[in-house]
Amino acid sequence: MHASSTIDGVRTMLRQRVAQAGAELQLLVLAAEPAGCIGVDLASGAFVRARYPVGSRLLRPFEIAGGRLAHDEQPDVAHPELVDLSGAPRPQGRLAPRRAERWLRPLLHPPRIPLLGFPGNSVPYWTLEGDRPSVALIEPEKVALAYTDSGHICCFLWKECHHELPLLDWALLGRLGTDSGARALRRALGHAPERLVVALTPPMQGYCYKAVVGVLPRR
Repeated sequence: MHASSTIDGVRTMLRQRVAQAGAELQLLVLAAEPAGCIGVDLASGAFVRARYPVGSRLLRPFEIAGGRLAHDEQPDVAHPELVDLSGAPRPQGRLAPRRAERWLRPLLHPPRIPLLGFPGNSVPYWTLEGDRPSVALIEPEKVALAYTDSGHICCFLWKECHHELPLLDWALLGRLGTDSGARALRRALGHAPERLVVALTPPMQGYCYKAVVGVLPRR
């Protein structure tokens, strides 16, 4: 299933993930934090932002994890991909990045649309209606890190536009310390930063902000 939406005059597809309460969800994990993750629903190929009680460990990119959907709640207009799980997802194995390509390639952000459908790094929460995606997968041309008093910033070039967004990749931040630069990023990752998962944050003082929540290889 899918539904269409229009962003800046360009027609895009916002895929619909499994939504029935009690249904079993299988996710290809792309980014995670202790009480949630962003991944791909293997049944529909749609992005999912799963929220759940704090689990035993942080899920890793390209893990397959299963969970059961909790009862439906009020839709989140800032995060239309959001679902609540009744418990922490259960790890069920892992895919090599190359094997995951069949799910990830169709989800790459359309090239003619600003990142997440709007220019700039933030959007007023009151303007969101749940009809635009809050997660994007991109292939940047260059990626580096800067360290500031507020934490790490991910600096990258994408479609001839330079971006500087907060880095909120939990697993990566735990390995970085205060290091910065392109070499430090690659050293901490153990691979080239070939793809980025960019997502909208929850509203803060009336605005949702773009942030880099995952740094992935392609192969």
